[in-house]
Amino acid sequence: MITENRISFTDRQKTAIIFSVLTLALSCTPPPGLCAQARPMPLSLEGDPALARILVWQLDKGETADAERLLSANMGAIKDRLEEVVRETDREFDIIGRFGAVSIRFGPGYGELGAKNRSYQKLFDLYKKLGGDENLYKRFEARRLRVEGAHLTNQGENACGETADWDGSQKLYQEALQRLNSAFALAQQVGDYRLMASAKINIGSALIRLGRPEEAIKAYNEASRSAERAPGDLYKGLVRLNLGNTYVWRGDPERSLSYSQEALAIFRKIGRGTWEANALMNIGNAYIRERRFADAWETLHLALEVARKHGEYRVYGRTLINMGMAGIQLNRSDAASLLQEALQWYKDDTEIYPAIEREMMHQDGLRMLSQLARQSGNQALAEKYDREFWESMGSDPNRYKTLRESPCFSIYQARPKQNTASIQ
Repeated sequence: MITENRISFTDRQKTAIIFSVLTLALSCTPPPGLCAQARPMPLSLEGDPALARILVWQLDKGETADAERLLSANMGAIKDRLEEVVRETDREFDIIGRFGAVSIRFGPGYGELGAKNRSYQKLFDLYKKLGGDENLYKRFEARRLRVEGAHLTNQGENACGETADWDGSQKLYQEALQRLNSAFALAQQVGDYRLMASAKINIGSALIRLGRPEEAIKAYNEASRSAERAPGDLYKGLVRLNLGNTYVWRGDPERSLSYSQEALAIFRKIGRGTWEANALMNIGNAYIRERRFADAWETLHLALEVARKHGEYRVYGRTLINMGMAGIQLNRSDAASLLQEALQWYKDDTEIYPAIEREMMHQDGLRMLSQLARQSGNQALAEKYDREFWESMGSDPNRYKTLRESPCFSIYQARPKQNTASIQ
């Protein structure tokens, strides 16, 4: 009897529970929004790692009032997370810059970082509104604008290097300068010297691509003053690297050597192999400008080894070409094999160099191989390379000259001009 009573009571209890749940569900159907009010999100999410993402999600969906209530109850916790977003942006930007040195197409490039910054923009703005923290907001905004400026600069280089769209590239570079100048102004307001140096370096890079080297040098010098007051040595080295590259590009090897050698010492000190390889290539190129071919050969050989070790593929291919150039002047027997390796390196590439650079290096390599063959008395081999050179022109016999007169080619002339014999 007792058992039967218990079973009977339990059945009635289950029925009541089910009925209560159904009643609650039905009561939440009309009017819209009542269900959400019946299960509000807890306001205190102290220590919840998802807090920032929840807020970003609410703001993205337009639920600003809910986001304000949640943020107001968690101001201390969210400040720590927003500070970490600022630090993450710096770390990711430096990593992407390293890959940008290695290849013109470096994974997602700045796209993913830019998207992340845009997703957090409303949250930083709301935090400023509720907490009055202008400093944190400006530091974030400066970084967001710097990323956008670097992204636009990279897009401009791609447009120029892949399709020779100079007009389109100029527009992208000008947009980049607007973002980067705004980033610098905000960084200056909050006294962020590291970011000031970074913004000015990127401004210089955009100006170089616009063919305005004097303005670029001014920007790099301003970056240098900020870098000297910033923590760490990375940006001190990058400023000197860019100045060294700009001066060799302008045909001033003496100044280039001074800056590039200082950059090399800094990168060796902090262990940045990618940038070390770039500094060595700058120095080798400056030696070629000064016709110090033995010094150039030794330095470029070292650059090749450092580039190989650290996967600095842009430097690797360019250094092969430049070593071949120095080898011609030194009458080295291995100059031809280096040039042949360089031609194959550029031929196999699909993602390291832009199309215009691949084509130019192929043509210059053939010209130098032809010259080497003539020097060795192998007229038949020289004529073979001559034919390949003219075949590379396609239907336009003036393509070699046209490419080198294009503004899109100018940034690749940091590599010394050839003194090779004319192909007949």
